[in-house]
Amino acid sequence: MNVSTIKDSRSVRTREALIRTAELLFAEQGYEAVSVNTITREANQNNRNAVQYHFGNKTGLLQAIFDKHSPGVAAKRADLIDALLATTQPVARLLATAIVEPLLDKLTDPDGGEAYIHISAELIASNTLGYSLPHAHPLQIPRETKLAKLAAKQLTHLPPEVGQQRILMMNVLAFHGISDHARVRKNRQLDPMIRDTDFMASNLIDSITAMLETPPSPNTLQILEQRQGK
Repeated sequence: MNVSTIKDSRSVRTREALIRTAELLFAEQGYEAVSVNTITREANQNNRNAVQYHFGNKTGLLQAIFDKHSPGVAAKRADLIDALLATTQPVARLLATAIVEPLLDKLTDPDGGEAYIHISAELIASNTLGYSLPHAHPLQIPRETKLAKLAAKQLTHLPPEVGQQRILMMNVLAFHGISDHARVRKNRQLDPMIRDTDFMASNLIDSITAMLETPPSPNTLQILEQRQGK
């Protein structure tokens, strides 16, 4: 093994150590509460500029975490959508299933999967809205085309403003529901059904399906008209 190979290997190990450490700290304490210095120290890095060297800044490190996990989630969703489209399942339930099941799989991913769920839950609102402001949003998360097209098709019965907020709430409910459950299920003092992952997942899919199918109330439509000056 030559000197260049040794340096490359050491660089990869350092990068992976920083990502693993950041995943745990962000998940436990929240993204904003964790400093670059804390990450460097907890990752046992002597170089205080290790994060800057490998990722540019803390946002770059966060981007690396999403780059590690998001493509796999998106690929599973795309495959699941293809499989479910071959069934007679209603589109709303198909969407809810495609949103939830790949996230559940991350709970059993030993390489930072659960941490990814907690981090995503904290940032899901800004990340979802960031699709409409790609140049202003600090993170670059690829848009899931199949999911977006199906959601647009399902929500044609809603005013665009209602549909946009339903998509936001769908993502918020999915990520926060699974993130909270991941913590709740470890508390053995709670009711077994509250801690049951299969039961929670099915109920979560039911809830998101209802959210997508329910027409807006007269009150919601009235508020929308008032805000638009109609």
